[in-house]
Amino acid sequence: MTILNELDEFRIFAKRLSRKHQIRHHDALDIIAKQQGHSNWNALMKAWAQGWRPDPWDVIDINESSIIESPTRGFDKVKTTEGDIAGEPYTLRVYFDEVVIGGNGWGIYFGHAPLEPAKIETYTKPNPLDDKAFFSKIMKIGIEAADAVREAIARDWGPGSMQPCNDGSVKHPLFGGVSAEWFCMHCDTRSTGAQMAANMWHCPKCRATPLDVHPNAWWKEPVSSG
Repeated sequence: MTILNELDEFRIFAKRLSRKHQIRHHDALDIIAKQQGHSNWNALMKAWAQGWRPDPWDVIDINESSIIESPTRGFDKVKTTEGDIAGEPYTLRVYFDEVVIGGNGWGIYFGHAPLEPAKIETYTKPNPLDDKAFFSKIMKIGIEAADAVREAIARDWGPGSMQPCNDGSVKHPLFGGVSAEWFCMHCDTRSTGAQMAANMWHCPKCRATPLDVHPNAWWKEPVSSG
């Protein structure tokens, strides 16, 4: 593919961003647009048609390898481990940003938001998870794997997103904005930068994803009729 201009650069980066964060391509385009100061990709395209162009260093910055790709994590990478506890088998699967562990008649899902409770499903009765000792050991294995995934995500996002400054401000891992307070578009909750970093940029109240978290509640602003 021949890169003709900055728009081509942005489109290439959006494809990489969508793979890295398992989001839709048009959502990735909107993220890039917001990084460039536009409300969404359509607004960026409209500004482009009117003569707007990004500063050269903006295009270079978003193509840094540490932002685009991770050497240890990828959308298509799944690590599978099999084992047993007292003769009861289990299979642990570690995906891009989640962990699933399951066995005969049961499964447990761990998301990457620390405040999100594990989702436990059982399909048979009696069930191996009825054994408290077995359940405790399985949960320990799953939690340790989920913590490792969170550590990898935190490394991808960098200290600017995971370690608040003295004034409490942090950088959004996807949009790039910096603020000490953040608003959830899904439930309208206001959270501190420290709260967002501690919960891997998921809303502490409703657990909405980082895509729903913004430095200001722009959706509350009055819409101009003109």
